[in-house]
Amino acid sequence: MKEAIIKEIVEKVFEKAKTECPKHSRYALSNHIAEFTSISAKTIERLYDKYLEKRGSIGDQNEYTINDLCKYLGYNSYADYVKQNRKGKISINVNNGEEKKNWKVLAAVSLVLVVGLILGLSEKSKEPKCMVWRIDHYEKTDCSTSYMENIIPLDEVRLQTFKKVKVNISCNFFDETTGKPMKWYYKSGNTIEFYTAPGLHPVNGKTLKAITEHIIDKYVPIHTYEASSFTQ
Repeated sequence: MKEAIIKEIVEKVFEKAKTECPKHSRYALSNHIAEFTSISAKTIERLYDKYLEKRGSIGDQNEYTINDLCKYLGYNSYADYVKQNRKGKISINVNNGEEKKNWKVLAAVSLVLVVGLILGLSEKSKEPKCMVWRIDHYEKTDCSTSYMENIIPLDEVRLQTFKKVKVNISCNFFDETTGKPMKWYYKSGNTIEFYTAPGLHPVNGKTLKAITEHIIDKYVPIHTYEASSFTQ
């Protein structure tokens, strides 16, 4: 039997006795406890001296005495007392361990998420934010590209829909339902260029004009020069 547990039992025995006995002197409490156990009042007084007053020289207690004190507290025996009381402490330790484990897992997951977010933002920040005109279409590019190129802020819609195209008489120039133009042009001298969307000329910044029947009749070739190069 462990001394620490015996001390705990003795303290609880006297605490209980104080709730039952009107007098709380060492003598009165010891006699009260003796009435409810088979232990002599003298032995109980010596237990009081050793474990509560921390004086006296009482030797190790036999199993019978401690079992009797446990029965006074409502337990079947010393073993029953230890089982029921230590079970709670073990459970607390286990829970604390689980809480620590869960905290570590949560911390690890949070760290992974934060790192992932940082990396994601970092990668996103590396994505091109500008676009540049290349022959007949726009391409994404870094905004710090050579100043000699015609770089403009990235416009995803214009990037996908604005292109320079070659046309022939078989192209669809107007929407069949609304009649609105589907091609725009830029003319300089005898040179004419056709585009798939309205806006500014990608090189000189001039405003493009909507296609007309007159322009089609005068400038759109009847035959396809290079079938593979024409875009509807």
